[in-house]
Amino acid sequence: MSSWLDRLDRRFGRHLPSNLTVGLIGFQGLSWFLEQLRPGFLDFITLDAAKVAQGQVWRLVTFVALPPSSNPIWLFFSLWWTHMLGTYLEREWGAVRYLAYWLVGIAGTAALAVGLHAPATNQYLQLSLLLAVATLDPDRQVMLLVIPIKLKWLAVIEAAVLAFSASTLPGASKVFPLVALSNYLLFFGPSLWATLRARQRKAVHVVEAHRAAQQPGVTTQRKCATCGVTDADRTVEFRVCTCERCGTPTNFCLPHVREHLAAAAPVDAP
Repeated sequence: MSSWLDRLDRRFGRHLPSNLTVGLIGFQGLSWFLEQLRPGFLDFITLDAAKVAQGQVWRLVTFVALPPSSNPIWLFFSLWWTHMLGTYLEREWGAVRYLAYWLVGIAGTAALAVGLHAPATNQYLQLSLLLAVATLDPDRQVMLLVIPIKLKWLAVIEAAVLAFSASTLPGASKVFPLVALSNYLLFFGPSLWATLRARQRKAVHVVEAHRAAQQPGVTTQRKCATCGVTDADRTVEFRVCTCERCGTPTNFCLPHVREHLAAAAPVDAP
């Protein structure tokens, strides 16, 4: 999917507005202002499955413009937060990929709301921005009130709160947060799974190396996989390599393990 979106961005990216996030927070600010002028306006744009079934299909999209807070102070900080996260993603991804991220999230939220006949807000879409930026730049620091905190820890806290809130939802509604974050899972799921598998393989290699070091056959009769020298020569030092290139714990004499690791370094580098 990544290469496909890259091709679309090269072809159509220049035709899309360069400040999609500014447009988004502009609509959210406008909807808050209209609600102050005419109380009840937000009821006209919320995602209500029953009213969608009656033909008010604009609600499948307009719920994105719901203001994140009714309090003007919290609204300002919420819009600033969305602007910071959104513009970062636009700059890193380009307009096409960023727009696709939003469209997938909107479609997932709308489909589930209609399927479960439950109301929905843009809360999970806003959360998906934080998760995306925290995945791309986990060590980025922000100020939480007066406390600096890295985005990765803030994302962990938000994910924990999300899991708790999901557990309190009734029946099939428990899957709502998961489906509503379908954009994040679709864009980052494969890479996160690959990272998890790599860490599992590394942990297995470490355990196998530890077990191999305890076996007499390994400790009393070791043989270098490169030159064939054994530990019968008491002047030779041995090391056990557990890199992915070896696959299984492999013995090397000290000079050849250095050559082996130097050759494997470009392959293992992230």
